[in-house]
Amino acid sequence: MIRIFMKMKEQYIKTEMEYTFNFWMMLVSGILTKVLSMAVPFVIYSYIPDIAGWKRDEIFLIMSFLFIAEGNCSVFFQGIWDIPAMIFDGQFDAVLSRPVSPLFQVLSYGMGLQGISSLGVGTVSLFVLLARLDVLSVKTILMSLFFVVCGTILCMSVYLIGNCTAFWYDSGGRTTIPYVAASVGQYAKYPVQIYPGAVRFVLSFVIPYAFICVVPVQILRGEHQLLFAAAMFGISVTFFLLARLVFERGIRHYESMGM
Repeated sequence: MIRIFMKMKEQYIKTEMEYTFNFWMMLVSGILTKVLSMAVPFVIYSYIPDIAGWKRDEIFLIMSFLFIAEGNCSVFFQGIWDIPAMIFDGQFDAVLSRPVSPLFQVLSYGMGLQGISSLGVGTVSLFVLLARLDVLSVKTILMSLFFVVCGTILCMSVYLIGNCTAFWYDSGGRTTIPYVAASVGQYAKYPVQIYPGAVRFVLSFVIPYAFICVVPVQILRGEHQLLFAAAMFGISVTFFLLARLVFERGIRHYESMGM
């Protein structure tokens, strides 16, 4: 199944590369967008030494983990965002008629070109910042890989739950809920400790972006490493199972265009 999944992604890349100018423009614009988004903390730290005890490079490290998770979701799971349109247009009938897992089919659809840029910028900045913070080692690389896997699963689960709401109401082929969730998640670019308790709760347990990018940096800082790592794993698995349950319940509620 994994081989089929990767083959489909390979075909999407080949298709996009047929339009060479558009392909490179999307990549360049994606890189510029991510680099410019890192300019805000750079300006802030030009005037203050730290934010709630967090250094500038640690903030950039938070953003790196977020970029990687979002990039992975865009590259590998872009089809999630097509669920509302597939339901509205009746294309979901074809998904259900094939002898392959509907969730696997949805996840394998499409590919976001800007996700490649996000993944690239995030990966490069991750290694650079680990070196600048003097924590680059085999151990931290393996830890970061664990954080990336958990963060990607969490990010994908949030997107899947949000887009699956289209099963229950007529969204005209598009739902704003996952976009709202993604927008709220952008607040996790900074340490959640600077926000009021209600915002910290939302970012930690409702839309758990804190576990995508903030908690990993806390672990690398040496804060409650085993506890936070176990919490990351537990929340990632929980949200994935919840997203899968919502997807399956949505399929049961789905009414075929032929009905």
